Amino acid sequence: MPSGFPSEEALHDLVEETPNLLPLAGDPTLVVLGREVALGPGYADLIAVDGEGRLTIIEIKLRKSGEARRAVVAQVLTYAAYLKGLDVRALEDLLRPHLARLEKPGLVDAVADADQSGDFDVTAFRDNLAATLSAGTFRLVLVLDEAPSELVQLVGYLESISTGSPSTS
Repeated sequence: MPSGFPSEEALHDLVEETPNLLPLAGDPTLVVLGREVALGPGYADLIAVDGEGRLTIIEIKLRKSGEARRAVVAQVLTYAAYLKGLDVRALEDLLRPHLARLEKPGLVDAVADADQSGDFDVTAFRDNLAATLSAGTFRLVLVLDEAPSELVQLVGYLESISTGSPSTS
């Protein structure tokens, strides 16, 4: 039997340090903006954004926390609901302590510094980020060391009704 990760913290560290290893559609380049970010009634494990201005909420759970793995869907949806409708300034205020740890004065600075292509468009980023916040069209990512089949089925269902495409799970 595989031993898995020794702790959720070790998995957090791995994802925070190498978010681009996540198998995400479109292969976005993610910039992690904060860890354990206070969002309403709880703390999102990681908040990231891509160069286009789409926010990503990442929740991490290990198999040994069985009940928590079942609750992770409600948890990530609660964080998304909290962020929906915020404006860019409110998001930046919410992330300010995390950005300070990154030694970045703002969201634009964090993303611009990570851009290696030289194609970063500040105006498009801010406009897309504002639209994403307004519509709530966030990327929601669950990182699990093992996913029970009922969770895979639930996430597949949610994906199919949110994108309008058939589930591949």
